[in-house]
Amino acid sequence: MTAQEPTLKSQYAEKVTADLALNTAEQERIRKEISSLQEDLTGLEQDHELLVGMRAAIGDTATAVPAPRTGKKTAASVRKPAAKTATTADAKKGTTKKATAVKAAAKKPVAKKPVAKQAAAKQAPASKEKPVPLTELIHRHLSGQTEPKTAREIAQALTTAHPDRNLSDNLVRTTTERLVARSLAERAKQGSTVYYTAIQHTAPAAEAPAAVPTQTEHAPVTAATA
Repeated sequence: MTAQEPTLKSQYAEKVTADLALNTAEQERIRKEISSLQEDLTGLEQDHELLVGMRAAIGDTATAVPAPRTGKKTAASVRKPAAKTATTADAKKGTTKKATAVKAAAKKPVAKKPVAKQAAAKQAPASKEKPVPLTELIHRHLSGQTEPKTAREIAQALTTAHPDRNLSDNLVRTTTERLVARSLAERAKQGSTVYYTAIQHTAPAAEAPAAVPTQTEHAPVTAATA
């Protein structure tokens, strides 16, 4: 037993070490998945902001009217019987006071301060600049390149050009794949490396106008007639 004890101990130690390494690797894998999902969520939020801005730009500002609350109707229906118990004289006084208040409010001049606040509120969204979506930045960068680029090369170039933005290789790769899905970029795989190229959508060239015969072409005919 004494000779076998170190052997069993070493086997258990190796088993525990292997399980610990497997646990650590699994934690790292899950962390990477969480980071990738967070990057996807960030991209979707940026696309959401872009779509909201586009909807506001085309003037689609219609919003759903909220349904009335049931609680307010119940309270109003409970108060109606109590209001009916008022005397005719009190009802007339209340009506006279309301009419007087409405007339006084109509005679008051319209204050200019709320108008100024409304103008400032309208100018505030225009002055606030929204960040350029990452999809547009990537498409601009690829459009200015003469050779296909990998996601890492795109991320390095954009990080240098926009140091204020937190850009990772996974985020750039996921966003570039969105451009591929929208037919704004194409991907080519060479071995284990994926390269991206922007797709330029150009309008068809206008047809050349028909040639108009000039006066010099008819000059020999005129001379022959004479």
